[in-house]
Amino acid sequence: GGGGRGRGRWSTPEHIKRAFPTTQEQTTVLLDTSRQAVVLAGNSIRPDRPSFGKLGAKVTLISNHYMVKSTLAAAIHYDVSVTEVDTGAGADLAAVILETDLLREMMAKVAMTNKWQNAWAYDGRKLLVGARELTPPGTASLAQHVEFSERGRARTLQVVVTRVGKVSLTTLQDFVNQRGEVRVEIPQDALQLLDVVLKHTAATRQGWWLVGRSNNLIFPPQLTDPRMRDIGKAAEAWIGYTQTLAAVQRGLAINIDLSVTAFVRAGPVMDLLAQELNLRPQDLQNGLKDRQRRQGEKVLKSLRVEATHLQSKRSYKIKGLTRKSAAEEMFDHKGLMMSVADYFAQTYRPLKYPKLPCLNVGTARRVTYVPIEVCSVKPGQRKGKLDANQTAEIIKHAAKRPSERMRAIAGSATELGLATDPTAKAFGLQVETQMLQVRGRVLPPPAVSYGGNAMVQPDGGAWNLINTAFYEPRHLADWAIVCLADRGRLQNPRDGEEASLNSFLNDFKQVLNVCGMRVEMPCAIVYPEPHQRVSELMRLAISAIRSKKGQGKGQLLLVVLPEKSTSLYREVKFESDVQLGVPSQCLVMKNASIGFAPRRPRAQYIANVALKINAKLGGVNSVISASREMPFASRPDAALSWLASRFEAAPFMFLGADVTHAVVKSENARSIAAVVGSMNRSATRYATRICVQPGDENVELIADMKEAVKGLLLEFYQQNRGKKPERLVLYRDGVAEGQFPQVVAKEYPLIKQACTEMGAHGEYCPPVTIIIVQKRHHTVLVAQSEGETDPSGNVLPGTVVDTDICHPREYDFFLNSHAGIQGTSKSAHYHVLIDENGFTPDCIQLLTYRFCYMYCRATRSVSIPPPAYYAHLAAFRGRILLGGGDDGSDSRSDTTSEYREDEAGNLLLADVHATTFAPACSAADERPILVEHWHGGQGMESKEGRDDGVFILCRRLAASQAGSWKGDEEEATSLGSKRVSTRRVDHTQRCGRRTYSGTNFETHHRVRVL
Repeated sequence: GGGGRGRGRWSTPEHIKRAFPTTQEQTTVLLDTSRQAVVLAGNSIRPDRPSFGKLGAKVTLISNHYMVKSTLAAAIHYDVSVTEVDTGAGADLAAVILETDLLREMMAKVAMTNKWQNAWAYDGRKLLVGARELTPPGTASLAQHVEFSERGRARTLQVVVTRVGKVSLTTLQDFVNQRGEVRVEIPQDALQLLDVVLKHTAATRQGWWLVGRSNNLIFPPQLTDPRMRDIGKAAEAWIGYTQTLAAVQRGLAINIDLSVTAFVRAGPVMDLLAQELNLRPQDLQNGLKDRQRRQGEKVLKSLRVEATHLQSKRSYKIKGLTRKSAAEEMFDHKGLMMSVADYFAQTYRPLKYPKLPCLNVGTARRVTYVPIEVCSVKPGQRKGKLDANQTAEIIKHAAKRPSERMRAIAGSATELGLATDPTAKAFGLQVETQMLQVRGRVLPPPAVSYGGNAMVQPDGGAWNLINTAFYEPRHLADWAIVCLADRGRLQNPRDGEEASLNSFLNDFKQVLNVCGMRVEMPCAIVYPEPHQRVSELMRLAISAIRSKKGQGKGQLLLVVLPEKSTSLYREVKFESDVQLGVPSQCLVMKNASIGFAPRRPRAQYIANVALKINAKLGGVNSVISASREMPFASRPDAALSWLASRFEAAPFMFLGADVTHAVVKSENARSIAAVVGSMNRSATRYATRICVQPGDENVELIADMKEAVKGLLLEFYQQNRGKKPERLVLYRDGVAEGQFPQVVAKEYPLIKQACTEMGAHGEYCPPVTIIIVQKRHHTVLVAQSEGETDPSGNVLPGTVVDTDICHPREYDFFLNSHAGIQGTSKSAHYHVLIDENGFTPDCIQLLTYRFCYMYCRATRSVSIPPPAYYAHLAAFRGRILLGGGDDGSDSRSDTTSEYREDEAGNLLLADVHATTFAPACSAADERPILVEHWHGGQGMESKEGRDDGVFILCRRLAASQAGSWKGDEEEATSLGSKRVSTRRVDHTQRCGRRTYSGTNFETHHRVRVL
């Protein structure tokens, strides 16, 4: 990523270049204005594919799909319920919650007793499917008692199997073969039953683990390397498989992929706690400080453990840690108050660590305490959040070149044994042994324009900036440096003068000047004094700028970090974005070769930084050249150029939207949504709206979509001298396929309402196109011929597939827009839900691909279009600024280059700035919303009279609040020095219900000790 100024001589294969369409051939790619979207709000059916793309050089690809043939006409769906039988007097049935492996074991006993043989499959919860009738003739249910032992005593459970109904499997075949009704939804019930069938055998194997809501992650025994790797702090990386049955254009297919997931290491809770807190076991003899207790509670909460002092296989879920130690925590034992430690000494044995807190494994009504030292973590539990070192280790474990990965997938298909699976055969399923060949095309790349009429032709998805100026460079004059490291180390480093801060500044100024940016010397260099806070240093720097320049508050703060630290980064960004409203750029000393001997010339590193700084100052790094030189008539392949050429007469806006969720759920975990919108003809400048989603659960649909879009429309109106966008194109990130109908039924109407309310009389209604962007899928594409790959072995940038493995009827396509660097590139999967603009498939595919060359912080194409990328980064920045930032990463890796390539800089450390929190809510709606001006696209120009772009809307643009094009200046206010604390909390969240921290329960609750 970044501004790479050096690149190898590899280029796109000549036979691919020769196959690129000529200008004459591209004239067929026109905007079909006669075609309108058939989808209206409330309709759950997505639009049909209008046609297939034709543009590009044809290539043959291999996909990780295995075709499946089905001959069974119907399967029987059953519901499973398990209840415990109380054998005492007045026996009745009570619901019991058991673990999946025990439920499978009981169901196997039922199957053996009733001689079901291989004609059954079970999902481990409620769903049972039969290839024939499983209940006795003439009955709709079957009940059987199953005995097992727990805590040394026999227990009896009753398993009840109830017939739900017969599910036709021929409807699934008719759907993929496009027989029958023209417009029907995919038969999800039939697809779900067959998916359970194909996973059943793996689920019943000894030592295998099925993880995830749909059991889609399958892990064979993880005994030795290379299958398992220790990633530190009692965590392990396991290599497993994902297996999903899908309906595609070629028929039914199983998608099999590798998946690397972090698990908590099974074993004593004491070991886990010591490693997470970086303590020796003997250190735990003294107990835990309150900070350590809180940190330990975060790590242990929600884990399932076994009590080793009990003769039982039962597991317990950790609800929290007690505030007091086992020696201090008292409970009522047979009418006498007794400490947990004393109880254990009398009942079992004396505790070795009585000063440690206890685990609470009970409920709000019945608190249950158990000492930490007698508990063991159960295997097969995913780790929720990883630190930087663990993330690096899991990436190393996951990274595989495309050829290696495909061999591993083929091996996993053999290990899963699907082709010879007796259960699959009993259901009439036949799985092919070879992966599917897929037809693809490689789209031509655009030309990129820089300053001085310089034009660069990317090759292989990348280009360099040697002696090239930015398209619109900015002048850096009012800035300062804030050093968070020791002055002596920066001024007189051990590695010589070339490692000094002065040496870096000379190189910094020289490189930025080459990029066309005029750079003056910093107004001040602020060094830390003992015990001085980061906020104090940054405010001193701003004061120095004001005293020297006399006005304004500064353009930029360059912050030198002693090391890569998420906490320091968050503190810097909170101060710059929220308190000061001044952009900041962080540099890590080692990476910038400050205080360290340069490992490589600084020019490349500084060029990367220059890309970010110019964008933050409101500059434009580059544009797609066709947008100003080639009209649509002569180059119809350049969809962006057609829009840009008509911008003055018919302005357009590209929108991006995403929602980020907390990796680890907590009392205050809220989903954060972000919506961004382009503000100029080249779609290189963006404004942003960020808001907190309602409720405590993960909410994917954006509740404030209308307010966010209205704010962006108003911003566009002001930036473009009273012009309104006449076309809207939304790239929506982070939506699962099951949520597509909700996007159409809820978010789409909110966008249309936003437009209607912005018109004086409701007459404003621009056409809208909504495209879903998905990266969390498991489709892998590799080239069949080695001559059609990039140097990393990945498919070429611009590779697009809209046949074979795509939806049989709906409007979707796969597009690999970036070059591979490490591991296997993952194509983005796009679904067109609404297309009122009437783009042809070629036009929308080219529009999306060429957009990927416009990411402001890279000189290479990126994996998804910038609007979606910027929304993703803005949502993460919103979470960081809210103080509950999930700076860790998710525990799962899909073994792709998405998480390794530096195509987007620091993905979790976004370059969003000039953020201000406002009350922005009415008395009736106390949900806080964060509205901001964002320079993270290619920058946002400041206007006269504005506080350097720190510009927000002070209240919601509700329909009753003059939210129209008229009076828009009254709706906008520059806050200047007005700041509202980010610690503002939704009143209903704190006051609307009782909250508990850890095990701080009311005293009247029942308490017991295991």
